[in-house]
Formats: sequence, structure tokens, C-alpha cells
Amino acid sequence: MVRHSSPFGGRYSRYVLSILLFGLLGPVVLSQWGVLYSFLSVLFAALITIGYDRLIFQIAKQKSTKIVREQCSLIVHAMKPGSERKGFLVITENFVLFAPNWNKIKTILDTEQIVRHEFNGHHVELTVRFPNKHRMFQFYVSSPERTKQMLTEKSGESLPYKYDKMESNKMV
Repeated sequence: MVRHSSPFGGRYSRYVLSILLFGLLGPVVLSQWGVLYSFLSVLFAALITIGYDRLIFQIAKQKSTKIVREQCSLIVHAMKPGSERKGFLVITENFVLFAPNWNKIKTILDTEQIVRHEFNGHHVELTVRFPNKHRMFQFYVSSPERTKQMLTEKSGESLPYKYDKMESNKMV
């Protein structure tokens, strides 16, 4: 398995490789057999880059709309750090969902129950209040600014951590 410096590096390396191989090198090599093969190579490069991303975007949008029966307000590329499952973080009017690319949606969070949301670069940590406990969900998102703005709009301001007051009042 190839490791990347960014959680979304695989997508960008797919773009570069397909454009180089099928968009530039393919037409040069295939031009000796005909213009049609060169055109098909460029078309294949476009399908691998833009077409694949559009397809999984539409699948995630359709899955999330079907489950919660609400229109999507924001859909961003996301990844769960523990399982390294890639997909989309979908924010609707009342829910936050993680829609994995080729699996079922299992993470559905009510926006009224989100107590805190912390951002550290592309890392997002959501603290959700359940009846007997608080649980944390972590994601890497491709556009944290838009996600933070939408989470603040839908779930309200992030509450401070209860031990932050104790740490600031320590006498050292």
C-alpha cells in the first residue's frame, strides 16, 4: 500500500498519473494507428479523473438523501482515520453523515446532539452527546473552512471542553 503525505494524496496522484499516461503519452504513442485511438485515450483520461469523482459524489449524495430524506447542504471529501475509510462528510439540515465510497452509511449524527467541534488543520473532531455518554468522532476533511462554517451554522457554537477551565486556573 502506498502512503501519501495527505489523506487525499491518492486522489491527486490518480489525477496526475491518468493525465500523464492517457492524456499526454497515450495520444503520442497511439497517433501512429489513428486519430480515433488518440481521442479515445484522452477521453479515457477524463473519465478516470473527472468521471470517477463525479460518480462517487452522486452515489454519496443519493445514499445520504435516501437515508435521512433531506437535501444535502454540504458534501466534502473525508476520511475516517481509524479505519482509513474514504468517503464524504455530508451535512444536511438536521444530520451529519459519513458516506463511505462503496459501503453502507453507518455514521449518522444529529446536529442538535453535537456539543463540540474542533478543527486542527484538516482534522475534525466532533463530540456528540448520547443519552449516557459523550462520544468523539474524528475525520479528515478536504475543506475545513467550509465544514466549520456549516457546522457552526447547523449545530451552533462549539462548547468549551470542561477541563479547559481547570487547566487555565492551575497555579504553577
